[in-house]
Amino acid sequence: MDHPHRMSARERLVRLAVGVGLLLGGYFGFQFSAARDPENRFAGAAILAVLVGISWVGQALRGRHDGPIARDEAPPAGVPVGPDRLLVAMVGAWVLPGLGHWLLGRRAKALLFFVTITATFVAGILLAEGRNLDYSRDRVYFYAYAFNLGETALAWLLTMGLERTREIPLLQVGFLYTAVASLLNLVAIMDCLHTSRYAGGTLPATGTGGGAGEGEAGGERGPDAGARREAVP
Repeated sequence: MDHPHRMSARERLVRLAVGVGLLLGGYFGFQFSAARDPENRFAGAAILAVLVGISWVGQALRGRHDGPIARDEAPPAGVPVGPDRLLVAMVGAWVLPGLGHWLLGRRAKALLFFVTITATFVAGILLAEGRNLDYSRDRVYFYAYAFNLGETALAWLLTMGLERTREIPLLQVGFLYTAVASLLNLVAIMDCLHTSRYAGGTLPATGTGGGAGEGEAGGERGPDAGARREAVP
């Protein structure tokens, strides 16, 4: 039987084409708005189009729909992480991309988020020559930067003395890269929350209802319950 979330070849092609179209539309829309409107009021819509385009291209490459687990598909077994550890992990993910996943024991995913988001964030700063982190002048972009707290604070401290004494050709592109990277960290934070549900006991569950007894309370009974928990990576 086919997997309920698996795409057909036609679906993957359509989603890939639409995703690439959204990426290009967001980029050129951002450029057009920056050239015609000094306040670049179209920036929010352009960034949203880029984010949706990234999501659709990713789904097309994976060949799967993103969404909740189907009713006929059993969720992965595992011991949920306690609320205190979850809070620490999500705050860590907010402070530094990938740190939350690292604290949950998902080291490969942590490195993937850190490298991807940090590289995009730094690329934006380099394209703007460090002049895209002025809160008093570009406050609207800090609404996006706020989702990448640690890197934004560090970059702001390092570049706060730089002034725009000349025209910077790729300034608006730098804004786009840095804002998209910061918003992608919001996706990483939400993924951290989802990952914690099936952490497989990589961290000991704490608080009421935590621990080994939670597997029994949640229906992990029978001789195969322990084997299923051990099989989770």
